[in-house]
Amino acid sequence: MTTEEKDGMELPAPTAAPLFFALGLVFIMASLVTNEIFAFVGAVTAVWGALGWWREMLPVEHKEAVPLQALAERAPAVKPKSHAVEHLVIGEEGHRVRLPLEYHPYAAGLKGGFAGGIAMAMVGGVQGLVTAGTPWAAFNGFASIVMPLFGAAPPADMVSFHPAIMVAALAVHVALSLLIGIVYSSVLPMLPGHPRIWGGIVAPVVWTAAGWAAIGLVMPSATSGISWGWFIASQIAFGLTAGEVITRSTPIKTLQSFTLAGRAGLEGTEQTGSEEEGS
Repeated sequence: MTTEEKDGMELPAPTAAPLFFALGLVFIMASLVTNEIFAFVGAVTAVWGALGWWREMLPVEHKEAVPLQALAERAPAVKPKSHAVEHLVIGEEGHRVRLPLEYHPYAAGLKGGFAGGIAMAMVGGVQGLVTAGTPWAAFNGFASIVMPLFGAAPPADMVSFHPAIMVAALAVHVALSLLIGIVYSSVLPMLPGHPRIWGGIVAPVVWTAAGWAAIGLVMPSATSGISWGWFIASQIAFGLTAGEVITRSTPIKTLQSFTLAGRAGLEGTEQTGSEEEGS
């Protein structure tokens, strides 16, 4: 044992220079959306931190001696034991190893998204009939969000049928519905509790709040023209319908449910066996 090991050991000296350097960069970035004074303060702070960091490392790294604890105060040596480790098995005492144990196919997500899109469109049509006397009012309102130039049309055009506008809005609506349906099929198996509650209530409320914030940033004037009660109702209709369709689909087990030979394709699995019996 050397003298250094008896008395203590050398460790890199603590320094706050990297924190000042990072703080300076934060001030510089903040100046892009605030005031140029933040850029000046940030530049000075960053240079100060960089120089301090440089001096701590070069030409010789700064170190400080840390004394060792007395032998009586040190933790006792760990004694190795040759006991085997018991591995958990899927389903043993509620252990799941990795979530999800099974998932819904993407085809079910596409079907659920398409069905949810139809349910949402039906709620939108009812809203238009109740509030404006025509089902096209809700569809034109959606078109004005995805196509802001159409939102500047006269009020009479907002309750009329426009084939080109309808096709464009329908394409966006179908694409979004299918994408959200795929997200549903991937996320719902990983959530605890009943999937219909997550898909039909929790998720619509969450993305309604996100949509309200996003629309307020992109088009502040559009938030006042949206009936948020009907909007939430349409989202819940989508969530309940899509969640129901996806939940009724036959889930697919993940590879962790199979044996090593089954994962390697050397033997048939329970799922492939049931498919062969059905055929």
